[in-house]
Amino acid sequence: MEIIHFPRLRNKELQTVGENSLQICNGIPEVKPAYDKASSTLSTFVKGMQKDKNVGQSKKSYDRKRDTYTSAFIYNVKYEMSYEHNVEDTALVTALNNIIGKYAGIARLPYNEQTAATDNMLDEVQVVLSGNESLPHLSRWIPLIDDANNEFKAVSSDYIKSSVDLKETDAASLIAPQLAEDLENLFTLMYAHAKIGSNANVISAYKELEVLIDSVN
Repeated sequence: MEIIHFPRLRNKELQTVGENSLQICNGIPEVKPAYDKASSTLSTFVKGMQKDKNVGQSKKSYDRKRDTYTSAFIYNVKYEMSYEHNVEDTALVTALNNIIGKYAGIARLPYNEQTAATDNMLDEVQVVLSGNESLPHLSRWIPLIDDANNEFKAVSSDYIKSSVDLKETDAASLIAPQLAEDLENLFTLMYAHAKIGSNANVISAYKELEVLIDSVN
């Protein structure tokens, strides 16, 4: 049994090793102060990791969903322009085509602008389609677009709230050195108690730490 020298790790490895190390050392009273310190630093580190990756990934997926439905509606309107409708339906399709023409490139707008533009487009479209039952293959897209746009609004709100919560948190790379130091101090204390003590739980836990660190070296 030798003293463990904490290796230099990438942030994701450091998080995993930190979590596993604390799980191994949990409940060992001899090292509780060092454990608590490392646990606190790890918690801050994890928040830093969340800040590093909090770049709106969920917003992108909801935006893609909104874009898919909007594009499907626009293409269907264009296809209907080539179909021979009765006079009333031809007027409706023409009116819809004029509306979507005003919103060409809507999917390329910045998120907030696209959200507002989608609301405005839907308002105009619903006025045209109100009371019409002869074009269900066009009107069926409207609730889908509306739901997707509202889902995006909700996700945007959650994103803003989470960003505010993380605003005061340092990036993980700034916290990593302190976490590595706290974990090494925990390991050193575990080594001391395993070397000179007789607590079988401490000895067993330290051997697990050795295996853990060997697995990432």
